[in-house]
Amino acid sequence: MKYNNCICIDAGTPNCPCPLAETGDCLVCSRLNGRDKCDCSWCGLCIYNEFMQNDRRSAGRRERFEAPVLSRRWYSSDLMTIKIKVDRGFTLAGAGPGSFVFLSGSAEPFFDTPVSIMRTDTKEGTMTFAVKMISAKTKAIAQAEDKVYIRGVYRNGLLGEGLRQDAKGAPLQDEKFSAFSPRWLFITKGVGFAPAVNIIDRLPEEVSADMVIDTEKITEEMISDSLSRCEAAREGRVKMDIMPLSRLLDRQDIEAGKCIREIEEYEKVFILASDHYIHTLSAELNVPAGKLVYANNFHMCCGEGVCGACCHVDENGNVSKMCKCRRRKDL
Repeated sequence: MKYNNCICIDAGTPNCPCPLAETGDCLVCSRLNGRDKCDCSWCGLCIYNEFMQNDRRSAGRRERFEAPVLSRRWYSSDLMTIKIKVDRGFTLAGAGPGSFVFLSGSAEPFFDTPVSIMRTDTKEGTMTFAVKMISAKTKAIAQAEDKVYIRGVYRNGLLGEGLRQDAKGAPLQDEKFSAFSPRWLFITKGVGFAPAVNIIDRLPEEVSADMVIDTEKITEEMISDSLSRCEAAREGRVKMDIMPLSRLLDRQDIEAGKCIREIEEYEKVFILASDHYIHTLSAELNVPAGKLVYANNFHMCCGEGVCGACCHVDENGNVSKMCKCRRRKDL
């Protein structure tokens, strides 16, 4: 596979310039990447100028802070949702599609783990996450009594050419819709359901959605409970099928219309599952690249492109830092 890291997800945000500028590894600015002239393709505020005016220091570092736990709900012995209290500005930052944070149940940063934001409430200043207990880090979140530790917000839990946002950060709304009422298709497996809820919670009024949900690792109770809180679902604009994703690879089911509509009828197609299903389903369903949005499944460790855990090296030796990558090409 080939990956594209030509534009950093943090470029032009309050988190730019980031710590990579201090080490000469900026992904956008040629001057901050060791070259002696400006030849970047960035059209926003000059990153080099911002860095120099800030006394050669990164700006807007994401600081780790404590957040009170308001409630937990257990859906099985290893699956829960957790609601925490944060300030309203933080909820606004986390309302965008594909947003995630690093969450921990321990004061020790060693236990930070990336978790997708499932729901935000900007009036109450709350965030809700779905957490699947796997090992030490997620178990520590479950065991935390009255507070957790949080760092963020990070923006690129989703990738793909179908991912578009306007200047105000409106979630996944095209500049122009087709003449017919647009529909979006969501295909999710396990906790890939969580980022889908974050989008459906703010589904544009013109849009309806079809969902195919594989309940492996989650429960139908969590699905119904989460969608019942979404206005679009209450209005009947969301239709849902619960089934193993392996069935979508059966062309007879698709042709019989049992699962989803023809791909041509969808403005956007979200595949929020493992890379295996992203590859096989996008190919089998013939999803055009311009419609496809999918989960960023690379290992996130620091979220800042510093540690290298998310690095991908292509056949030409080019390195892409996938925790900073705005888009990914050539599935």
